[in-house]
Amino acid sequence: MISQAITIKQISHLSGYSVSTVSKALNNKQDISLQTREVIKDIAKQHNYVPNSYAVSLRIKKSVSIAVVLPKVTLSCYSQALSSLQKTAEKANYRVLFYQSESCPDKELNFIRSLNDGSTSGVILISEGQRKEDSFLGSNMPIEILSISKTQPLETIQLDSKKSFSNLLSKI
Repeated sequence: MISQAITIKQISHLSGYSVSTVSKALNNKQDISLQTREVIKDIAKQHNYVPNSYAVSLRIKKSVSIAVVLPKVTLSCYSQALSSLQKTAEKANYRVLFYQSESCPDKELNFIRSLNDGSTSGVILISEGQRKEDSFLGSNMPIEILSISKTQPLETIQLDSKKSFSNLLSKI
């Protein structure tokens, strides 16, 4: 059975310190004594505490996630692009969330609208053929379009995927 991750609030309860003190201790703020930091960090370590990356993203106003919207994950050209994007993103310390549109433009647009809430830094839209970015005007986040042909060599897909990720990062 998998247990839920421990929260700062639970560490606060276990340690007897306020949530604010626990947060400061876990973030190595100097206005918390070394002894207090050690007590709190020991409790966190015992309970396998992992910071909530979404909460951190909200606090620093920067997401470490990108979304990839692709037509169909079961087609090798798209799964190859997704795999390449995943590897490239990991090297840059980004997470990849993927969405499958089934080649439906309305689904693509709905995904992009829902992702415009700040939960991701940007979107890479993988499409069959050429697409214009102006169809996504009104989005507050960067969007990179990666056009892939089903007959395209896998090596080219890998290179194009890396280039698209770099282009997206330059827009973030």
